[in-house]
Amino acid sequence: MASSEAEVEAAPQALRGLRVLEFSSGMAGPWIGRLMAYCGADVIKVESRRRPSVVRLYVSPQAPERGIQPTLSPWFTDWDAGKRFVALDLTRPEAVALARRLVAVSDVVIENNSTGVMEKLGLGYDELVQVRPDLVYFGSSGYGDTGPCRNYVTWGPNIEAISGLATLSGFPERPCTFTQFAYPDALSALHGLFAVLCALDHRSRTGEGQRISLSQFEATVGALGPLLMQQLAHGEDPARLGNASLHAAPQGCYPCRGEDRWCAIQVDDDAAAGRLFDVIGRPAWRTDARFASLAGRLEHRATLDEALAAWTRERDAYDVMRTLQHAGIAAGVVQTAEDEWRHDRQLAARGFFESIEHLAKGRVLAAGIPLGLTGTPGRTGRAGAAIGQDHDAVFGELLGMSPEEIRSAVRAGAIEAPDG
Repeated sequence: MASSEAEVEAAPQALRGLRVLEFSSGMAGPWIGRLMAYCGADVIKVESRRRPSVVRLYVSPQAPERGIQPTLSPWFTDWDAGKRFVALDLTRPEAVALARRLVAVSDVVIENNSTGVMEKLGLGYDELVQVRPDLVYFGSSGYGDTGPCRNYVTWGPNIEAISGLATLSGFPERPCTFTQFAYPDALSALHGLFAVLCALDHRSRTGEGQRISLSQFEATVGALGPLLMQQLAHGEDPARLGNASLHAAPQGCYPCRGEDRWCAIQVDDDAAAGRLFDVIGRPAWRTDARFASLAGRLEHRATLDEALAAWTRERDAYDVMRTLQHAGIAAGVVQTAEDEWRHDRQLAARGFFESIEHLAKGRVLAAGIPLGLTGTPGRTGRAGAAIGQDHDAVFGELLGMSPEEIRSAVRAGAIEAPDG
């Protein structure tokens, strides 16, 4: 029997009762608040028209003539759904005073501005801890708030380059490549979420809040740990291998029938190599000295890749995957987003994709939040909120300001007038 909307709203959530105040942009900060909102926290995002979050600057590729669409970006849904939104011009003392009042009724502050920005606004940790002594304050910047690079401004691609991640990506005969995803943002957000939860646990046991200072550069370098060890142990940088491996052959992404269709295949040991040779019609290679050992297969990987590609190229990618998996060989289709939505039985069975209420579009489909909480399952609140969407609820209900006080603050420019 399907649960009613009221039952869903009443269901326990892991972070219900926690309030988070977010001064953030991009992904490294907002993704923390997104995950916490999914788990029931009341997340209030402070915005400004002068410095809008990058996802508010979305121009639809299907309708570029419409210009910027601040509520319709898919990234806005992905990073900011489930939050409440207020707009303050923090260059005005009255707005800073309101922000401090919000801090006083919040448990956590999240910000990912350049080093020193919050202090210049009068909203640094030293100021805010006077307002809320047990505050958990999370600050994330490219290099952290100490060291010779602390004042440098960064984005994900900058960190991807300087961390060494870019030099490790790509094929050996080509220049290094970027991932086009800004992995440092995601890495920083997940490290940051864990740090915030650790600080909250510490507070629950001691009553003490604390300041967290996270370096996105360090979070990314830390994720490359095993590769760093090659330099530390042997004095040499790891080579760019593309899809190849130093420990398996054949291994790679092999072309399949159709346009830009591929299957990733990895052969881990001699037994799997023998089974592969049978499947692709090369049983004689079982006893071929060139391919009898890993060392031989690595040396002659070009011959193996050519033969395997000739076999996969004539077949559907999913048929290749199923045939090889049935033979006990690691294989998986290189899926597109459409494949994952329309064809992936595993994602479908676990209900990964989520239908989210969208204030401008009715409902939208989005990738789910894979936290796996079974006792306190999360859920996503509404998406597509306008700038200043929640002024009445936040300033009126939460801070107790009268409608005239809110209007007066808008006239003074401290609270920016909501859209619409």
